[in-house]
Amino acid sequence: MTYYQILKQRRIDLKLSVQDVSVQTRLAPEYIVAIEENDLDVFSDDYSFVRYFVHAYANAIGVNWEAISTEVDQTIKYHAHKKNMALTQAQREIVKNMPNVQASKRVRKKRSRFQSSISRMSRSLHWSKRRLSPLFVGLMVIVIAGFVLTNFISSTLSAKEEKAREEARQAELQKKEQETQKLSQQRKETQLEESKTALTLSSVSSIPNTVYINSDQPMPWTVQLNVSVPSETKIEVYKGDELVSGDKDQTQTADFSTILTIDTVQDYRLVISDYKNNSISLNGQSVTVQTQQTDESTNSIEVVFAFGESAPEEETMDNTSQWQGMDYYYDEGNDSSYYAEDYGYGE
Repeated sequence: MTYYQILKQRRIDLKLSVQDVSVQTRLAPEYIVAIEENDLDVFSDDYSFVRYFVHAYANAIGVNWEAISTEVDQTIKYHAHKKNMALTQAQREIVKNMPNVQASKRVRKKRSRFQSSISRMSRSLHWSKRRLSPLFVGLMVIVIAGFVLTNFISSTLSAKEEKAREEARQAELQKKEQETQKLSQQRKETQLEESKTALTLSSVSSIPNTVYINSDQPMPWTVQLNVSVPSETKIEVYKGDELVSGDKDQTQTADFSTILTIDTVQDYRLVISDYKNNSISLNGQSVTVQTQQTDESTNSIEVVFAFGESAPEEETMDNTSQWQGMDYYYDEGNDSSYYAEDYGYGE
């Protein structure tokens, strides 16, 4: 399939109308239709924006631009070449249809005296008709000269003017590219919000800084981990012993965020080298941290995320229950053999 067929089919698969894509990309609907029909004549002689338009369209509907960019460039070059060839052919046709003055002069030299006499007589009788031919030739020369001069002037613009035009064009393209990237980022964020898994977080006081995470949805789960960074610190996320996000050698100065895909019951560890009341959240749900640092010489802290595991029951103990069933009273049932006999004084 050609790139424009791929774009059109992708739009149809997403159940988007031309107007939907127009709103998202800010391209005119007629440009979107022209791209899908490969009708580049709609863009007149300025093909400079065609590549940007196709790029913006592809990004908006999730088509890999790198896969189609070469074909797009070749198509644009082909249309530009075809336009130039048509213009050149038109110029040749005009020149070809001009009266051949030199050939006419050579023929007149070979005429006989009789023919010359006849010609002079004809000129004297039809002077007005003869005057029309030079006038027509002169008019054609003026028209052609004007056409050639116009093309010459337009093709020989000064380097300064051409540079200014190119800079303005690049600035416009950059602005459009930024708008497209912003729209694409908003679309990605929307898709991420829709794909996030609804989680249930639980913990027990006897096992600090361990969060048990479950969900009613089947795995795989999409989990966004966010950590605020009030002051620079190193942040590392481990899956078992494997570092899956963050950098243990580089400090983090901006807020940290990463996406975790949980496809099996698994423990993840979050290590913050310099904990300063950093806020931690999983899919927007806050995680409570007990400030019992793992390293007494630093403010380092480690939080365990137990995905797919249920929290154990809290261990509670009644202070009197351990003594229950033990007899601390002595009564008649006690064995008196353990006591010595009474001795009286003076006996």
